Amino acid sequence: GNMVDAFRMHIMQTKELGTCPVRQIGGCSFIYMRISNVYIVIVVSSNANVACAFKFIVE
Repeated sequence: GNMVDAFRMHIMQTKELGTCPVRQIGGCSFIYMRISNVYIVIVVSSNANVACAFKFIVE
């Protein structure tokens, strides 16, 4: 609940500020991609291989 709401609010507030696909919110990294009107999101609380995360999202 709380992390999902934090991500949603952050995206709504910063929609026009850029397209950085990685956000740091509340000690977690949100790695995401928007496809049509759907956000595919991976949340990690430690260091992550972002390239592998995006490969996972795309495949």
